[in-house]
Amino acid sequence: MSQDDMFQKLVKTHRKSQPQKKQATTPKTPRETKRRGRPANGKRSDPNWIGRTYYVQTETDLDVEEQLLKLKREGKELDKSELVDALLGAWVKWRQGEDSEILIGEISPRQI
Repeated sequence: MSQDDMFQKLVKTHRKSQPQKKQATTPKTPRETKRRGRPANGKRSDPNWIGRTYYVQTETDLDVEEQLLKLKREGKELDKSELVDALLGAWVKWRQGEDSEILIGEISPRQI
């Protein structure tokens, strides 16, 4: 028996020993498939927001968390990304020549 014949016999034996795959009866429609994870309704899936990574000192971050928690207890919801966005927006307007007192008043929880 040649090596080719032996190889063919081995392949046939192997195929016979493998269980047959079942054919799917009907493919699932898109409505039947459940999407994993949370619904896409946050800033990450909002095209008006873009993710960035910045470094801040640990003490600054802790102080910001403390102040945001105080605001939350007062009923004013503000997260870090909204705060950073407001501060950067105020800085850009100030660089463009707008009055910084008015800009800080827009983002400050206190009434100046």
